[in-house]
Amino acid sequence: MSDLHIDLARYPEITAALASHEIVSIEDVRRSATLEPVANLLPNHLGAVVVIPLVAGPRCLGVITVRSERPREVLQTDVVAARFEGRLLATLLELQFGGDLSNALKLGVGAPVGVVPLAIQPPPLPTGKRRRILVAEDDVDQATTIGDFLIGEGFDVVLTQDGEDLLKQARRAPPDLILLDGHMPILNGFHAAEHLHADPRTSGVPILFLSAAEDLLLRIRGLKPDTIDFLRKPYAPAELLARIERALNQGLVYEELRAEAEVDALTGLSNARALLRTLTIERSRISRYGATSAVVMMDVDKLKTINDRHGHVVGSRILQAIGELLRGMIRETDLAARYGGDEFVAILAHTSAAEGGAFAERFLSRVRQLWPEGVDVSMSIGISSLGGSEDQSSDVLLANADAAAYRAKRLGGNRACIFDGELDVVTPPRG
Repeated sequence: MSDLHIDLARYPEITAALASHEIVSIEDVRRSATLEPVANLLPNHLGAVVVIPLVAGPRCLGVITVRSERPREVLQTDVVAARFEGRLLATLLELQFGGDLSNALKLGVGAPVGVVPLAIQPPPLPTGKRRRILVAEDDVDQATTIGDFLIGEGFDVVLTQDGEDLLKQARRAPPDLILLDGHMPILNGFHAAEHLHADPRTSGVPILFLSAAEDLLLRIRGLKPDTIDFLRKPYAPAELLARIERALNQGLVYEELRAEAEVDALTGLSNARALLRTLTIERSRISRYGATSAVVMMDVDKLKTINDRHGHVVGSRILQAIGELLRGMIRETDLAARYGGDEFVAILAHTSAAEGGAFAERFLSRVRQLWPEGVDVSMSIGISSLGGSEDQSSDVLLANADAAAYRAKRLGGNRACIFDGELDVVTPPRG
């Protein structure tokens, strides 16, 4: 508003919300690292503060600050509800007042609830890549109109008219964004969204609900908030495009965060979390299309002895060298992960147990020649098979490969064994 003057340096919680377009909740202002730089400026009666950004499309119109005189626990359900209600309020303000809060609100930040107007643009989307949008809309005329509009804006578009086909399309080739009508035949949009979020192949795909349902906000509160947005029908084409751009940006940020969370810091390979997610996807693929894959568990022989003799720094460099070797030997369709302290796992797609054994022998041969840090290194390797008539869980697959690797270690190490139910004692997977 024109007569509001605020020094944002005194309000780091507001600055953080404006920059991130996300809710900032501080349950106890006296113990907050965010507010530590301005601790001497905090009112004595202030106990907790929540800042809710008012986000409409690509714009942040401002924030709402909610304050408490006592420290308060902020529940995740409250955060989810506040995020959606902040977006809804911002959308209404945008439509009614063009985003000019000076014509809509007369509150100052000194009040228990205050609004600070400010416009911040999101980062531009990457250029050079056509984004693929899956449109799920049972109204043929609306679907055609949306599809033609998006194609004209440079997007690749796939249309579907029911929830079950939406799931098939999304799982077959995950899109960059899903535009989803809440009410569709066979499987409605809200239930379809639940299935999409539960499937590792599609859990990170952002969803933009397009619906006129009166209970839209209530229906989507229970869904994953990081990748969900909504736009009420009817809407202007410019508003739809702005919300699409915001959802695509949000999807990119989510994928970057997920990638960081699924990388082993020491070796740069995938970590156990990414391994389990990939196993789930591979099991689903094999269940649907057949074929087999091999799970190869690799355990460094006598790493504790190496650490004791040469030091943990040398031990870490040896693990890095093994990880680099493994990365160079797998294909693009495979995955290599560090599963535990001295364990590595490779998932080899379209590979039988025998072919996995041949890969393990080649890898062993390369490891014997490696001599990282001048140390003679060997590994014990176990191979299990994913596929066939048995529907094996990820835990069972890893336990079988681990048991085979343990047999290789009992036999003196520096060798590979394929899982044999009569020879190997299966224990829960380690790490």
